[in-house]
Amino acid sequence: MNSPKVSVIIPAFNAAETLAEAVASVVNGSHKHLEILIVDDCSTDDTSKVGARLAKQDSRIKFYRNPHNYGVSKSRNLMIKRATGKYVAFLDSDDTWEPNKLEVCLKMLADNPEVKAVAHALRYLDKHGNKLSYVPTYPTTKAEMQAIKQTGESPWVFPSSVVVDRFILLKEGGFAEDWEVGEDTELFTKIAQKHGLLAATAPLGNYRIRGNSLTDKHWLKKRIASECVKENQLRRLRGEKELSLNEYEQLCFNNLPLLPRLNKFREVLALHYMRKVGQSWLNREIVLTLIYGIATTALNPQATLNKWKWMKSHEKLSRQTTESTRHAAEFNPQRSSEVSGFS
Repeated sequence: MNSPKVSVIIPAFNAAETLAEAVASVVNGSHKHLEILIVDDCSTDDTSKVGARLAKQDSRIKFYRNPHNYGVSKSRNLMIKRATGKYVAFLDSDDTWEPNKLEVCLKMLADNPEVKAVAHALRYLDKHGNKLSYVPTYPTTKAEMQAIKQTGESPWVFPSSVVVDRFILLKEGGFAEDWEVGEDTELFTKIAQKHGLLAATAPLGNYRIRGNSLTDKHWLKKRIASECVKENQLRRLRGEKELSLNEYEQLCFNNLPLLPRLNKFREVLALHYMRKVGQSWLNREIVLTLIYGIATTALNPQATLNKWKWMKSHEKLSRQTTESTRHAAEFNPQRSSEVSGFS
């Protein structure tokens, strides 16, 4: 088989309801040379039963169960070490892929040998599994990729969209296991800056909106982690020693005088509520949308205005992308699987 082997890593915790759908979206894809590594992080539901059953149905599926709850970073790292593919792709247990996802990503890697990681845009899945809206991605051009390398900007990608050279993952040490949240941003930003990352604008996967994610539970830590990533990008460019997450939190948040710290907290809380506005709106939860919208406006009126403008432009972009992808496929159906939107 000439096509490169891809190791698909799926960490799962209490994912009995969605795991089979996630795995099916990989198995039913157009790229067949793969292995699927499912790791159950000591779930309390039937995740292990579902994972074991799936492994019996297809020899390419391997199922593991952690003896203790290790967390998503250590779970992914353990699977990276067990992976045997040239490339590693990540898929969260409640997300799904489109059939041509790996085909498009592998073509991007083959066409751009200087790039060691690729990703793509997504669509949101509401709580009923309906595909909604459009999740853009960055960088989608080599000029944008170069900007990340030169200025320390962050890429905008989700784990379920990333395909990366396994050697690079091992070289960079995988995900930071001492970060509760933001570990994916930390790793993918580092890879983008040091090794190159490009993304397709076509939505080749689907991201499920859940109100009980780690980002929701640890929203303050997530924001501090994001700012730590930005600081370390600049430090790498200057050749300075990078800060650990604990060091950054102490220096740039806990040690601030009271008023600046309270103002910082206000800004971060407004961003958290703004995220909840988007989640509630996509799930058509009107009351919650109003509540979070009012709270965001009270905390940061300008941010609310900017969010509203973004939502309007985002909705327009979603329609344009859907139409252009559909028209490209209709114009040349033989090559519809290659429509990536990459420029």
